[in-house]
Amino acid sequence: MKQVIAKATNLVALRKLCSPRPLEESEVDLFFVETAEGRNPAQDTRQLLRQTLEETDDARILFYGHRGCGKSTELNMLQRELGGAYLKVKFSVEDQMSMTAVCAEDLILIICEQVLDSALDAGYKVDEAVLQGVYDYFDQVTRTQSTSRDAKIGVKAEVKASVSVLLLKLLAKLSSEIQFNAHSQLTTVAQLRNRPSDLLFQANQLIEAVRRALPPGKKLLIVVEDLDKLDIARARTIFVENVNLLIGLNTNIIYTIPIYLFHSPDAGAFKERFDETYCLPMIKILDPENPKSLPLGVDMIKNLVRERMDKKAHLIEDEALDYLVKQTGGVLRHVFQVIHTATCIKNATAPLTKKHIRYGLDQQKLVLERQIALPYETLPGAPEDVAMLYKRLAEYAAKQLSGQKNASWSDATNQILLQSCVLVEYNGAGWFGVHPLIIESLENRGLLK
Repeated sequence: MKQVIAKATNLVALRKLCSPRPLEESEVDLFFVETAEGRNPAQDTRQLLRQTLEETDDARILFYGHRGCGKSTELNMLQRELGGAYLKVKFSVEDQMSMTAVCAEDLILIICEQVLDSALDAGYKVDEAVLQGVYDYFDQVTRTQSTSRDAKIGVKAEVKASVSVLLLKLLAKLSSEIQFNAHSQLTTVAQLRNRPSDLLFQANQLIEAVRRALPPGKKLLIVVEDLDKLDIARARTIFVENVNLLIGLNTNIIYTIPIYLFHSPDAGAFKERFDETYCLPMIKILDPENPKSLPLGVDMIKNLVRERMDKKAHLIEDEALDYLVKQTGGVLRHVFQVIHTATCIKNATAPLTKKHIRYGLDQQKLVLERQIALPYETLPGAPEDVAMLYKRLAEYAAKQLSGQKNASWSDATNQILLQSCVLVEYNGAGWFGVHPLIIESLENRGLLK
């Protein structure tokens, strides 16, 4: 039964709709609010993405912004706007892989499975002769003597199945190993990782076969999400050390990428290898140089929340909503997480008050404070202890509160703070801001004079 999507009329429905997740394509008409003007009046990110896809053959694009700023929703909206001009293959690495073991070679394999699955699901007839060569390669490399007899029996039993189905089953098996046994060096996938150039060649063979199966004028677009959630060291391995694999796929592809990688000495080593790099700026909700002004972004985020509620339902007091927006620094995920938490308070009733919102904010502040930590893997130039992270935050916060903007600049300390989202880059305007909840934390710790 198809789920009916409706705006919230009570706190139970509001809690569900404010779960911190992106809008799906099916929800856009009901809940989407255009935010480009509040991010950067001089830039429409989705328009830039569309133009690049239209004007560039096999466009390899990097798409970045803070976690929780709305990238996934924008990408879902982009797919909707592209309509039927593309076979769109969109997936999250977080759903398909272990985030502690993501590597570029495994990513190529996941892409192969996702592309073939999407093509077959859409009913396209992919050249079996080409797929036979891809199947034979994967089957030969991954087969061991101990599994050879069973593998042959399995193929014989499925003799009536098409090569495309057999290949998809094999890729699904490899994907399962990647997801649940990624750290082992004894898996069949581990053998494929040792042959990255061969792996890339086979992936392009599969991709080209799918592209030829599409109707005239229709293109292939792959969107790889949640790579921005990688830790700093792993992100560097993928985007810097293995950039050739990422750009080696012969198709249109958009990779999300962590914002903190653009604040490292390696930024130039990968950025110029891609056709375009686009940022989704934060929605600006404050201006240290003009604190009495009411930036457009404040009302914009309020509208994002109101669009999820029935107009006749008074579920959040205006004062509470205003307080919520200003204390979450423009991070959309935090806005919705706080509402979600507030609706979970025992005996909570509508409308939510400032007291309810304050409880949600306090819980979010605890999460942010726990994220102020040194990474497991040492970074060149990283601070020696957590106290140095707090010192940097205090310096930025003091300057911000005095009415000055912190210039955006790069070092290991800022990478760590950006990763945890306690430091926010208002990249539409080019300055750093300390998250309002962390300013509270600094004041409570006596670190601000």
